[in-house]
Amino acid sequence: MNTAKDIESQIANSAHEWLIKITSGAATDSDIDAFEAWREENPEHGIAYANASQIWNELGVLARSPQGENLRKSVDESLEKQSIFAFFSHSIKQRFGIPHYAFASVAALLLLFFLIQTTPPHVPVLYQTTTSEVREISLADGTIVTLGPLSRIEVDITDEGRNISLQEGQAFFDVAKNPENPFYVKAQDTTVRVLGTKFDVHFGPKDITVGVLEGLVQVTPKQPKEELQESKLLTAGQIVSTSAEGFTNDITVAQIKPGSWREGRLAYKEIEFSKVIADANRYYSRKIVLEDDSLENVHITTSFDVEQIDIFLKSLPEIFKVDVVYLPSGDIIIKPLKKQKASQNLAFKFH
Repeated sequence: MNTAKDIESQIANSAHEWLIKITSGAATDSDIDAFEAWREENPEHGIAYANASQIWNELGVLARSPQGENLRKSVDESLEKQSIFAFFSHSIKQRFGIPHYAFASVAALLLLFFLIQTTPPHVPVLYQTTTSEVREISLADGTIVTLGPLSRIEVDITDEGRNISLQEGQAFFDVAKNPENPFYVKAQDTTVRVLGTKFDVHFGPKDITVGVLEGLVQVTPKQPKEELQESKLLTAGQIVSTSAEGFTNDITVAQIKPGSWREGRLAYKEIEFSKVIADANRYYSRKIVLEDDSLENVHITTSFDVEQIDIFLKSLPEIFKVDVVYLPSGDIIIKPLKKQKASQNLAFKFH
């Protein structure tokens, strides 16, 4: 019977094998399809691959360091192999916190990196979370990212540029200052540029919302006509939203502190009901569906702990005219008893 450690070690081995194949330059379309199927099969597969990618990328930094140069010279001169492995063991375990039982599964990958790579291949690192999971990530440049539930980012940090792609969900960034190397976050067609600040990016069902806690950020949406493209500068306490059509509103004062969701509480001030439900779905084990489009643009004001989504749902019929239906499949359907007005504002709060 396989133990949890055995299973984790097997997943790590598979992740490293896939990393070598995908970055070899010889991967076929069928290889890539098989890899994507493997990664989507289990959330742990994606996490293991992201960890392997991070090791591979950060080894590039290590390879360019004085220690890495000395190590390559040691390899070239065929010096004591035990000392080489000891260097790997000490440096990599300390840097990445790899457990003892999993280190053997990456040893071949690490040795391969230094033995055959003159110029290490650069692979963006993928981080993703599962339902209700909040993850804090330390990037190679010192930036701290808090990744919300059911969220995914791709990280590409080099000496030449710092680029993040938010592909879904929500992330809060505490960016390490580096005036010579600006930090960019892209979500769909919106780009956020910063030098060092704290800000939140929310990938909503219809738009991207950027809120600044500290510092200054520049937000630039891609608009249908390039000559109309413009940027907006946000300072602390301000938010703005964008869509495929450009900015959806002017810069406003944030009614809720950007990044407050990190404390385990979701809070909203006169916001579309569809956004609240989309966020709830990232924390909740059952799928919540708005049956009628008339509910999407109803604006509500509410706040609740992420553990209180059940209470939130059961209280909805008491707040405004909807019916909450629990299906045998596990889905939860919210449907109106009669049409809601898009301008209607509703307020309720749980303690």
